[in-house]
Amino acid sequence: ILVLIIFKIRMTIKKYNENKTKTIDFFTALKNTANDVLPKAVVTPVITEIAVFYYGFIYWKKRKLKDNEFTYHKDSGTIGLFIAILFVIAVETYVLHVLLARWNTNAAWFFTLLSVYTCIQFFGFLKSIFQRPISIEKDKIFIRYGIMKETIIQLENIECVEISSKDIESIENTRKLSFLGDLESHNLVIKLKDENTLIGLYGIKRNYKNLALFVDDKHKFKIEIDKIISL
Repeated sequence: ILVLIIFKIRMTIKKYNENKTKTIDFFTALKNTANDVLPKAVVTPVITEIAVFYYGFIYWKKRKLKDNEFTYHKDSGTIGLFIAILFVIAVETYVLHVLLARWNTNAAWFFTLLSVYTCIQFFGFLKSIFQRPISIEKDKIFIRYGIMKETIIQLENIECVEISSKDIESIENTRKLSFLGDLESHNLVIKLKDENTLIGLYGIKRNYKNLALFVDDKHKFKIEIDKIISL
């Protein structure tokens, strides 16, 4: 078993180094590597846990944006919301631990450790937002929300990009990119000609025809898209 584990680790490192020359996005390279090395049934949960610890505790270098990349966290309130959630979890963990300890010490520590692990996950999710910007590359848009949600849109499939922050409940076949749903606002809606797929945590897939998202430099993003699709 030990020999097999060591062998798999060496294969993973080798595959990752190969993939890293093709993309600078760690999560994408990790997925490509895991799909080649691991059984399909365990790929999604394994890469999610690895990514949480990588972005949360290993990678601290500030990412420099390229001209084709766009952030979505500076003006959206995302960071504040995540910090608030982490604070609430921390307070509830302490209160719950004190209450459960009066009844059962083991149960108190079990739920405390579970809450601590949840905080670790949210911290990894938060850090990944800084490292995975939205990017326009050749004939595709790589739309990401940290490691929590992502989708690839073919530029030829875009009908239009609208600057809008209106409520999306009345818009059919529309989904929000935000992991926090209605807690976070949007300022753009990408409307497609044909349905596409939005991939969430642990590989959960949802179809959409309109995607509501927040982009810090919404005007530049729309101009770049309109320029390409008008050719």
